[in-house]
Amino acid sequence: MADSVDQLIAAGAIVRVHGDAKAARGDTVAARGHLKSAAAVAESDPVGAFSLAYDAIRKALVAHMRAHGLRVRSGVGAHYQTGRYGLAALGGRGVDDALGQFDTLRTLRNRSEYRGALVKEADVHEAISYAEAVLNVVEADLS
Repeated sequence: MADSVDQLIAAGAIVRVHGDAKAARGDTVAARGHLKSAAAVAESDPVGAFSLAYDAIRKALVAHMRAHGLRVRSGVGAHYQTGRYGLAALGGRGVDDALGQFDTLRTLRNRSEYRGALVKEADVHEAISYAEAVLNVVEADLS
């Protein structure tokens, strides 16, 4: 069972901050740009495209947090906690599969960034699909 947002706050993984709707909108715009760029270079640069698609999901989740006056505590594991937040805040809204795969995407991104693991074009398209789904839900929630 996924944690609730309140449980993540109580555990110190998520902290309360001043909400910033304008910055949240900027994050969603950046996430949309990442998706367009990822699709454009998926064949020629799958590692870069995958990183962009992963970041689109992460930025969408950060936008959601930012709009609701929350942020992940800085430091090691921040991206992992961002994924936990996504499941807690957006679970049950039709993107459970995408959110459930966020940690798998994070792991592949880290392996490609730090260990030279290859990313296949199919991985990129899957990540773009997940990012599109999450971003659509976040944009709808913030509008």
